[in-house]
Amino acid sequence: MNYYDELTKSCPPPTRSMVGSKGDGYAKRLAEAKRLSGLMQALRPFCFLRMGNGELKHLLIYQSNQLDQFDPSQYDDGPLAGTEHCGNSGLGPKYAERLWKVYEHADYVDFHERNWPIEYLVTKLKLVRKLGAYRNPDKETSMIFLTWVERELKEYCQGRRIGFAGAEARLLEILSKTPEFKRAADSYWPDNADIFFHQARNDGRNLDANLDLVKEDLRTFITTNRLDTLFLSLGSGAKIIGYELSREMGICCFDFGAMTRALTYSGCDGNRAARSPHYPFLFRIPFETYMDALEKAMPNLTPLELLGKAHGQLISEVVKKEVGWTYASWEYDFSPENIAVFRQGFKEYQQRYGRLSNSSPAAKVERAGFLHFCGTHGLTLEGCVFLLLFRLKGFARRCLGKGSRSKSVRRNNYD
Repeated sequence: MNYYDELTKSCPPPTRSMVGSKGDGYAKRLAEAKRLSGLMQALRPFCFLRMGNGELKHLLIYQSNQLDQFDPSQYDDGPLAGTEHCGNSGLGPKYAERLWKVYEHADYVDFHERNWPIEYLVTKLKLVRKLGAYRNPDKETSMIFLTWVERELKEYCQGRRIGFAGAEARLLEILSKTPEFKRAADSYWPDNADIFFHQARNDGRNLDANLDLVKEDLRTFITTNRLDTLFLSLGSGAKIIGYELSREMGICCFDFGAMTRALTYSGCDGNRAARSPHYPFLFRIPFETYMDALEKAMPNLTPLELLGKAHGQLISEVVKKEVGWTYASWEYDFSPENIAVFRQGFKEYQQRYGRLSNSSPAAKVERAGFLHFCGTHGLTLEGCVFLLLFRLKGFARRCLGKGSRSKSVRRNNYD
């Protein structure tokens, strides 16, 4: 167990949802979201950052001078498994000093105290924030980006030149042109703004190796399109790049995080074929529409990656949902509505992607994991049949094992 794991173990366990209830302090968050919009309108340069669990872990390890405890799993692209959740900061120990600096100097930092275990561990962080900097006033007003996007994004963007950048940017661009998106996103999507999109280099993969190349790509994107505001979703890389470019380019940079996934209704991060750790929700996009856009946005996905993303997308349908709020990937809601939407998407999935399970041994394993999930929760007939056969095989193996051991005992007794 490493230093950060020991700190986490010392925290009281979460007592309910990982981020609490949307209703708790909602009026205060509305007021704080309005204040944040005012700052974004009035100040240039301006940088809004959030303190996620990955960043807090990074900074506490750096503060304790234990960077040797970093493991590649904390910043690589993770496993390829559409039924498993995976997320990390994307940056290794060589960026620790730059990350520390941007949190000390950013104009506004939301410390995400609503998120367990940040509430208990962020007080151990010895950042020296610059004079005059802003932050969320208290725990209730943390995770303000959820409320800001729900209530402020559309109005703030009106009449501005704005850019969305990250691993899901091309997907957002394609979806934003569909009738389904236009209907669903009408309350949130700006209708009087010049909007530009930039897909991160290598779809956001290998961020630890490519951070400064990604930054230069974004510099060109900002300059070419004369952006006023950049909404950047790129893990911990968004913190460093966002702050540095806000200063160097004199613009507003907003650490947009998972909200690009909310606007695209994505079940997986753009840079990986594994379920995301949490799911902010604004509206649904039909599975068929989503997968059409995904295949156009990322035409080079392997059959295994496409299968994993399809599984992650379908499973996201049965995660708990509340407009303008987020729930962890394991907080399910098997309501009649969610199950009906899942089953509708599953029919399309069977037609389009069922054959991909035969593309490789790894694809067969991926498909088996998905059917096991379906069977465990009674979502599809195919899943229930798979689970029954899986259990029968397990029972048969145990019986054969017991039979072999009994024969061995008998032989030994007669020897």
